[in-house]
Amino acid sequence: MDAADLLLENGYVNIAASRTYYGCFYTAQALLFSLGFEYSSHRQVVAQYGRHFSKTRLLDPSYHALLLTAFDLRQFADYQVENPVKAEVVSDLIAGGRSFLKAASEYLANLPEPPSGGNAEP
Repeated sequence: MDAADLLLENGYVNIAASRTYYGCFYTAQALLFSLGFEYSSHRQVVAQYGRHFSKTRLLDPSYHALLLTAFDLRQFADYQVENPVKAEVVSDLIAGGRSFLKAASEYLANLPEPPSGGNAEP
């Protein structure tokens, strides 16, 4: 999110929107991985995050809405260059991304330690 902030401050609004989405996307991927799931498609990650974290309320459902918004905004920012994204919208998205990252970090930090493997030496 720091990179997105720097990009936004320097007038690279569309690129800041894209970087913010990727920060949220990688956060969602890490959360899904913590449950043993790996998905390669962006749409799969967004959908499965909603299924496993939003619907179950493991994390606030507003983060799924944020992920959906960031996905759409990234598509717009990357492919609709004649219509730039508004800086205020990206600033709000970055703030939401920071909150999502903090919530995800706290969730992951509170996971129980996995049991040690059976091949330990005496």
